[in-house]
Amino acid sequence: MFVCNLILPLLMAIPLGQETVNIRVRITMFEAPSMIVSRMFAGRTTKGGGVAGTMVGGNTTGSFPDGAVTLQNRLPAGSYGVDIKKVICEFMAFDCIRAQDITVYELAGHELVFNAHSGAGKEVAQKLDLDSLSYRLDIEPAWKNEQEAGLALQVWLRWQDPYGIQDIRDNIPERLAFDQTVSVKFGQTSLVGFPSSTSRSRRSIFWLALSVEKPYR
Repeated sequence: MFVCNLILPLLMAIPLGQETVNIRVRITMFEAPSMIVSRMFAGRTTKGGGVAGTMVGGNTTGSFPDGAVTLQNRLPAGSYGVDIKKVICEFMAFDCIRAQDITVYELAGHELVFNAHSGAGKEVAQKLDLDSLSYRLDIEPAWKNEQEAGLALQVWLRWQDPYGIQDIRDNIPERLAFDQTVSVKFGQTSLVGFPSSTSRSRRSIFWLALSVEKPYR
C-alpha cells in the first residue's frame, strides 16, 4: 500500500505557552492487515502416501485488543522502518501466529514543528490507496520537561474492508480510533496501535511511531 496524495495540512490558532514550544515531532504510520495463515504441525506421511498432522494458524489481527495499545520508548529515535516493523510483529504474535506470519506496511510519514510561531497544534489529513483509507491526525504538545514530552493525539479513520462490499468513500463514516496523550522521551520512539474497526473477524491494525526531538534554540 502506498501514499497516493496529501490532502490537507492545517494549523490551529490557539497560542501555546512557552513551556510547550520548540519541539519537532516525527510520525510514521504503519498497517498490519488481516490475514489468515495456516501451516502443518507435526506432519507425517501415511501408508497411503498422504500427509497427516495438525493444521495451526488463524487471523493475524484477531487477538489484538478492542482498544488502543501504547508501547512507550521501545526504540531509538530515527529507527528504520524495518526495526519498527519487527517490534510490531513481535508484539502482535500470539499462540499459533508467529512474528514472521504477520505483514506490516509502512504507509506515510509526517514531520511537524511546534514553536512560538506555529500555533497550538496541527492537523494532517491524508488519503491512501485509492479511497480505501483516509485519516486525520490532530496533535498538540500537552507538556514537556528535560527528559520527555507529552503529545495529545487524536486519530480519525475512514476505512473499509478491502474484501467487503465497497462504498463510496464519502459515505464511509469517520471514526475516532485513538484519543490519548502519549509520552515520548527525547531520543526515543513510542508506538501506538489501534484497530480499524470494532469487528474482530477482519480488520487492520494501524500503528503510529512517534519521536520528539529536544528543544532547539
